[in-house]
Amino acid sequence: MRYIAKENDLGVSIYEFIKFCDFIEHEKPFATPKGALSTKACYEVNKLLQYPKAGAKKTDRMDQYPSVSLWFLIAKEAGLIAYTETKGSKSTYTTTSKYVDFKRMNLFSQYLLIFYIWFCFVDGGTQYNEGGLGSIVIRSLDRIFTRLAENGSEKWIKNDQSGVNIFDEGSDPAQMMMKLFYKSAHNLRDLGLIEFEEGAKLNKYFKTPIISLLKPTEFGAVIFGACEQRKYTAFNVHYEDRYFELLYDRDAEDDPVLDQQRGEAFEPEMESFVTPFLDCFPQGSIDIATIRRILYEYDNLHDDNRVFEFKVSLSKKCYRVIRCLPMHTFEDLHLAIQDAFDFGDDHLYAFFLDGKFYSKYAVNSPFTEEPPFADELCLGNCRLTNKQRILYLFDFGDEWTFDIVLDVKYDTGVIDEDVKIIKSVGKSPEQYPDRDDDDEEDE
Repeated sequence: MRYIAKENDLGVSIYEFIKFCDFIEHEKPFATPKGALSTKACYEVNKLLQYPKAGAKKTDRMDQYPSVSLWFLIAKEAGLIAYTETKGSKSTYTTTSKYVDFKRMNLFSQYLLIFYIWFCFVDGGTQYNEGGLGSIVIRSLDRIFTRLAENGSEKWIKNDQSGVNIFDEGSDPAQMMMKLFYKSAHNLRDLGLIEFEEGAKLNKYFKTPIISLLKPTEFGAVIFGACEQRKYTAFNVHYEDRYFELLYDRDAEDDPVLDQQRGEAFEPEMESFVTPFLDCFPQGSIDIATIRRILYEYDNLHDDNRVFEFKVSLSKKCYRVIRCLPMHTFEDLHLAIQDAFDFGDDHLYAFFLDGKFYSKYAVNSPFTEEPPFADELCLGNCRLTNKQRILYLFDFGDEWTFDIVLDVKYDTGVIDEDVKIIKSVGKSPEQYPDRDDDDEEDE
């Protein structure tokens, strides 16, 4: 008979996650310039958790704390915590109204929301970048899940003390995890999917514990079995540029699993994804409607409580802050930038959402041939994140390059539906400077 999750299987994970979010709510910790938690906050919250990092130092960065970084990334991607500016040069994190809704759900629904966000939206290449091997770790996760599902929860997997070749498809993925991928194992334990024992030795290269024994929990075994139908490498939006490939079929293979994910939104279809996992929980225990409302509030663009403030810069001394709503398109933002810098809208343009020049993550001018097009894509239908850096390129000949940093605000009470230029610093440059004057100055 198939194992069905019990509250005890999920209790520790949910309790840990809520403990982390409550810390954010009560302490409102400072954020680093790149949007991570401050070293002080990481050190303090680490002491509260079930599986704290051993030997933590007050100077350790967030990426050195497996549990802290996991809960932070999930809470941030789910929109349960948000980055807010304070007076002076520092900013803080706090919880959002979504967190209140999250706490009202039952334990099983809370867990599935957390699992869905972790599986589909947390960037494994960053989270598991152990010794620079992040891409290798995430490529191995499907094999690890299959191996653990086959092993089951009755038998321990012992470290065989032999070497492993991370580039060899024949290597035992469980042994790879035990010897090399400690952070990924730590997170699977955080999620209640495995249990393990650490050996006495550390990996000399990665400076992480070597696991001596490992096995799935009863709950983990059935979850890993369901993962056979929902491959991590097919559903995680960060895996090998899936983010845009799924949307616009750029160089994507004819794959039915990928086909069901393609659509107008930037997210894998939630109902499609969770189907095989529902059987792991008691019948009728998952509140799909509430999960969707929490995660996809921007399906209804006019009821969204977010406000986007884009800091658009040509230099440190010349920038504009432009306020938009989720219903506005990228073309609306483009026209506002043109107006803010006194430019004429007479050339092609593109927004590169990863901040990299001519990357494939482009939202293009409607007069080009490559979708997505700026006049069709609403800001609210794109999974924009707080402090995301975007590169805006105008005029592919002269290449006017603008650096954009996004500040996402919630519950601001803004009711004006127009795009607004709310701050202007520095004099705008001439779009077409007099070339003759430049030549005379050179002479």
